[in-house]
Amino acid sequence: MSGRNTMKQASSSGKSKNKSKNKNKRSKAVGYERYIYKVMKEVNPKLEISLRSMVILNHFMQDMAEKIVETSKSLLRYSGRTTLTSMDMHRAVKMELPGQLAKHAMAEGAKAVIRFSTH
Repeated sequence: MSGRNTMKQASSSGKSKNKSKNKNKRSKAVGYERYIYKVMKEVNPKLEISLRSMVILNHFMQDMAEKIVETSKSLLRYSGRTTLTSMDMHRAVKMELPGQLAKHAMAEGAKAVIRFSTH
């Protein structure tokens, strides 16, 4: 019987080690809710958004960001380089977003790069 107890103790102590390791890991989920809300209030301060609509917009933003990242990774692989530049992101956005939306996104991205470079 003592053999069984030691095995149970060993296995339970192993589980607690795994739990402590998992506690330190953070989830990599990105939330855009704060930014969606800020943009919405900039456009029209009187507008409101339901929780369900916010979840849908957040998932849309996550999907678009993932698509742009994947496109930029394949552009890097194609060019044989390992460093991602703003021009690579510019090309990926142009490939993923349609017409006018791509133009506005690229203009905002260029402004962000300038702001980042000057500070």
